[in-house]
Amino acid sequence: MLPVRFDLLYLEGCLPGAALTSIDAVTAGNTFWSLRHPEKLSSMGARALPFRWRVIDVQGKPLQLPWLANLMAPGFDDTDEYLPARQTVLVVPGLQMASIYDLEKRVKTGSAEKALLQARYQSGGVIAASYNATAFLAEAGLLDHKQAAMSWMMSGWLADNYPHVLLNLRHEVVVDGNIYTTGAPASNYRLIYEVMRQYYGDALSNSAIDATYYQEERYKISADMNQVLSTKARDGIVFKARAWLEADLRRVYNLQDVAQAAAVSPRTINRYFNEVLGMSPLSYLQKLRIQRAKQLLEISMLDISAIVEQCGYRDNSSFCRLFKRETKLSPLQFRRRFNFRTDKRWWRASDTTSYEAK
Repeated sequence: MLPVRFDLLYLEGCLPGAALTSIDAVTAGNTFWSLRHPEKLSSMGARALPFRWRVIDVQGKPLQLPWLANLMAPGFDDTDEYLPARQTVLVVPGLQMASIYDLEKRVKTGSAEKALLQARYQSGGVIAASYNATAFLAEAGLLDHKQAAMSWMMSGWLADNYPHVLLNLRHEVVVDGNIYTTGAPASNYRLIYEVMRQYYGDALSNSAIDATYYQEERYKISADMNQVLSTKARDGIVFKARAWLEADLRRVYNLQDVAQAAAVSPRTINRYFNEVLGMSPLSYLQKLRIQRAKQLLEISMLDISAIVEQCGYRDNSSFCRLFKRETKLSPLQFRRRFNFRTDKRWWRASDTTSYEAK
């Protein structure tokens, strides 16, 4: 499949963060694609990556920005210049405007921007605009009888001046055909991820969103557990016991062994754990194992039975009950919700070897 090239339009007075967040989003998309296709990355290298980016000027020509070049390596080479229009995405940034009158003047006099937008649209390319850049698309006639998002602060002005635009302020990103818009500069990540969805489907886009967006459910699961696991041991005895437990999560639990590792009695180690961590050594070990299971469910290709074994359990049903008690999700539900890899039916046997749990 041909790669997708994101052309980041640089305009005088634009919000520079639009370019940076777009590059970050493209990089994230490539990262999660790599997790799903390690064999392709291994055989083809960076040329296998699905997304490219470059900065262009209003004439559509590549533009070198020294401040950007110093921050990151380019995501584009000469062979990407000749991609068909359907594999290109023009990203139009919002503008820093002191007033609505300044925006109106800029849009009305932007003949070069208008010509570029019309040419890209007519050629079949995708256009993605954020914040007040929707006004450029409206002025170019690309939004007549189409849904589009716009900053709520300027939506009234847009409705008055471009009555044929179907304003949609109820969604973060609005998609109508090959045009993607968002009204908030901070939603530029989501804008790029939704474009990726058109080319590579829900799984890749959702993985990128889950990993880079604040997900209340996911953060709560981790916060509740990490608060315990990151607690500093105030005592050398607890430190020694924790280190022994963490060294091998698959080891069969025995309180006597834990106590021996810390050179104290079972009763003493149990009391110290409760004083320092507020739980028994067994409860602490169970939280470690659940944390390990979460990581394997997210990034590995191991099936549930193998993960259960890697985490030191001998019985799938007991593990599943404990996992659901801690996370409010079954292991399968957790994997479907937060997995960074492709669906299991697409896994290859050769892909699993390098991801075995250590």
